[in-house]
Amino acid sequence: MDPTSYDSYYCGAGAEAEPEERQTASVRERRRMCSINVAFVELRNYIPTFPYEKRLSKIDTLNLAIAYINMLDDVLRTPEDSGQYIQKCVHMARTGQYGAPSWSTSDLLARLNWIKWNRLGIEPIA
Repeated sequence: MDPTSYDSYYCGAGAEAEPEERQTASVRERRRMCSINVAFVELRNYIPTFPYEKRLSKIDTLNLAIAYINMLDDVLRTPEDSGQYIQKCVHMARTGQYGAPSWSTSDLLARLNWIKWNRLGIEPIA
């Protein structure tokens, strides 16, 4: 048996194609990661951030987005005035009262101070 037929017999006919398949898989993975990174950049545009803040990590972005979405959901569901409801929840969280909403994390509460509430027609959160 000559050496070339030995390689093709034991290594399979696709042995030469393996680096190409790996390269193709790597390109797919890079595209997938790129699309995920673009999605995080877009998500960061919709959550409150500090003006001077460096880019949030992916986990911080997700945690903040979850808290912010929960806050907005609560605001939409409450029969109370939105501004008064947020004020009440912020007060409950800051004084450590039982029953403060789960979205009232210190991270989100700190960011609420940077929102221009007057432009939204709401009294600023204190």
